[in-house]
Amino acid sequence: MSQKKYLLDQLKTTFNEKGWLVSFTDSLTGLDAKDAASPLSAGGHSIWGIVDHLIFWNSRWLLRFKGAEPDKITIDNSRTFDVASVTEENWKSTVKKLSDIMEEVIKLVEASSDEFLSKEAFKGYGASWYEMFSQYTLHNAYHTGQIVQLRKIQGSWNAEYGIKA
Repeated sequence: MSQKKYLLDQLKTTFNEKGWLVSFTDSLTGLDAKDAASPLSAGGHSIWGIVDHLIFWNSRWLLRFKGAEPDKITIDNSRTFDVASVTEENWKSTVKKLSDIMEEVIKLVEASSDEFLSKEAFKGYGASWYEMFSQYTLHNAYHTGQIVQLRKIQGSWNAEYGIKA
């Protein structure tokens, strides 16, 4: 398997294809805004907050991948988990926003040459796009696992999507 095919496999299975892990898409299936916005403990993250966090970081990497420079980070990372107005419409819009970002990343990687993916992601980063996306997929998988765990504790997880115990 080529390095690019391996990367695409990782991007797709962490987003919406069946694999060893629960995909991001499956982790949110059937989840309503109320459960998504409910942290399980004081100071804990909600599922919605985790999705907002992923939007913040994935959108920054998408901008860089497209050759743009994202705005300077002016907030603490903990603020990337903040949730805005809790409505079903806003929840669906939030999920769609992250899905759109993930779909665009996949399309751009598919269209990229091996030569481009092997180059330093951006000046001063010190690692190739291949290496960056390796960390990107791990970050997404880590937080998807948190979502599944939170749903299991809430009682909103459907084991039909994976992780029965």
